[in-house]
Amino acid sequence: RAGIFPHRLHRLYRPLRQITRGGQYSAMSLLQMLRSVVIRLNGDRNTLFDVPMARQKAILEGLPEPKDLLKRAYAQYRCQMMLERPILRAGYQLAAMLLLPVYRRQLLRRPASRKEETADAVFAFGGPDTILPCSLRQEYPGIRQVRDFQNALLTREDCSFLRELARRYPTAFYFRFKCMAKLAMYRSLYETYRPKAIIVSEEYSYTSSFLTEYCHRLGVEHINVMHGDKLYDIHDTFFCFDRCYIWDQFYRDLFCELRAEPTQFRMEMPPSMQPWDAQDVEKAVDYTYYLQAETSQMLEKIAKSLQTLQKSGAVVAVRPHPLYSDMETVRRLFSDFEIEETAEVGIETSILRTRHVIGLYSTVLYQAHINHVPVVIDDLTAPERFAQLKSLRYIMLDKPHGLLSALLQEESPT
Repeated sequence: RAGIFPHRLHRLYRPLRQITRGGQYSAMSLLQMLRSVVIRLNGDRNTLFDVPMARQKAILEGLPEPKDLLKRAYAQYRCQMMLERPILRAGYQLAAMLLLPVYRRQLLRRPASRKEETADAVFAFGGPDTILPCSLRQEYPGIRQVRDFQNALLTREDCSFLRELARRYPTAFYFRFKCMAKLAMYRSLYETYRPKAIIVSEEYSYTSSFLTEYCHRLGVEHINVMHGDKLYDIHDTFFCFDRCYIWDQFYRDLFCELRAEPTQFRMEMPPSMQPWDAQDVEKAVDYTYYLQAETSQMLEKIAKSLQTLQKSGAVVAVRPHPLYSDMETVRRLFSDFEIEETAEVGIETSILRTRHVIGLYSTVLYQAHINHVPVVIDDLTAPERFAQLKSLRYIMLDKPHGLLSALLQEESPT
């Protein structure tokens, strides 16, 4: 009934009812559903900026040094849960407590894949493979990218490992459920391809160290590659892979401050972060603003700033975020500007065809810097967030850049 959960947790009820009645939700679709629910429930909250730096540090410093990989995973989980609202933590725990036995039985019943495929390594990532360092391609020439995990399963051996986790953390139901679901995905990859390595981009996941231990038991190397820019964020604490590829020494220092295992890091720029060939790309736009997860009020401020640039005669474009932008609001507020369709204009073309990139905090700004496209950091739309970026260790503040406030003063019509 609607009254069983608090109002915002009620959206978990229908999938839970389907699951307990043997409905259509698979283990992996459930994991994706839970992730999307967590994102929606926190839609009005950005813990990166809303949780003070001092509190994040206090949480991190209050945890003991982990003695093994399972303790590393649990320490990262504790950091993340301490950032959640208490009512949501309780809701996640309740849902996971009910789902654990149901899905353990379901995953145990699933047969192993009968595909006769092999791969030197499996790249389990839904995005572009250009984030893979070239050295990994040379080391593992037969890399197979896998984007879905519909055939997840558990074996009796896996259940023995999960019981070890349960003995250590009997009441951490959400932690154990997520570890079980991710382990089932890895088991599917192992049974299908028998790889020498599993490559992911998941330093933010508190299951990562747990899965490193699982990979060791399978005789598989667990490798992480960097996907997006990073700030000081205790979502990314304590993690440990066999290797973790980063773009700059700056990030090693940052991750070590977040108490990640220090010997795992390798520095190498993947193709996505190397200069691109700009010969065939014409400079058609003066300024392109790269949106993130802004509120409607923030989008209105951005539109006002861009109007000032446009009135000075500049050609201005806006690029929505493919996941976070509310396209209805974007089309309404930026109807006077070119709105880049992310499905039609690749990020490489977008950056190379503009004379300046504008944004607050985005990997795009770093990519533009690498490609010698001038970077303008937005210090006007959310000045309180801009003020936090220095303490949050934003790399672009240490690279050449301009500020939107100074640009608007230069371009304002007299």
